[in-house]
Amino acid sequence: MSWLGRLALLAAGAAIGCGARSLDPTHMGGTGGTGAESVRDGGAGADALRDVLTIEVIDPPFGHCGNGIIESDEACDDGNRASGDGCNSLCGIECNFECGSCGIPNPCVVNIVCGDGVLGVSETCDDGNATDGDGCSADCTRVERGWTCPIPMAGCFPICGDGVIVGPETCDDGNVASGDGCSNICLSEPNTARCGDRQISGAEQCDYGPLNGSFEYTGCTADCHLGPYCGDGVVNGGEECDLGTSNNKATYGNPSGCTRLCQRPHFCGDGIISPDEGEQCDNGASNGMAGGACSRDCRIYLI
Repeated sequence: MSWLGRLALLAAGAAIGCGARSLDPTHMGGTGGTGAESVRDGGAGADALRDVLTIEVIDPPFGHCGNGIIESDEACDDGNRASGDGCNSLCGIECNFECGSCGIPNPCVVNIVCGDGVLGVSETCDDGNATDGDGCSADCTRVERGWTCPIPMAGCFPICGDGVIVGPETCDDGNVASGDGCSNICLSEPNTARCGDRQISGAEQCDYGPLNGSFEYTGCTADCHLGPYCGDGVVNGGEECDLGTSNNKATYGNPSGCTRLCQRPHFCGDGIISPDEGEQCDNGASNGMAGGACSRDCRIYLI
């Protein structure tokens, strides 16, 4: 009988009476309700019902995950049990930024496009275009000299004070002091531009006027630089982790990594059921323990 058939019979048995389960196939543990007692003591059709409702522990059907064949209980099978390649360790489609949403019947294929503003796994930067001279090289493999590209889609910004004149800078004397001919935003003096005038000028990364410095996380600092953000390599705000933009790429199953939203990736054993990743249950450290109903691979034992 298939495991789906056994599951259907289990549901039928629950309507008659519930008894405690045992993961030991040689022992029928616990006592049932009145319906179960009637069957055990012998009643109408008891022998026949006992034949079809014999409870047994069988190997979970996910033991074949990783054999390269998509079977009835798998959403995908890419021939291994590694996560991070589109098909996770439970043979479920991975939900991540490269692959989009779950539900695709095959392991996703990462299509990296330079210039789409999305930082792909092989890209160093992506400022939303494929041109040189604006901070990110045309092939998205290199941050150009004199620039910083902190956040994908936010573009790249000149580094004022590094002695390299790029982009909107009209000067760069190697410091960020005003009054020496080159202002603190790398515009030649005299000029009327200043941080706080609500106009992004020179090497400013942002300018919210009087609101500068009001919002610490993802805001604009008093000196017109982007405030702390996910990807700056520092854990702040509501972040659980931050390994920097280029390293915040972990997906399900990598508890030591960090996602692009600066949260720890879920994994089997974290006590949180992730059905989109193929988990049917998750009892944390209790997974796979005798007497439990959840396996080490976050699947419900069939009985």
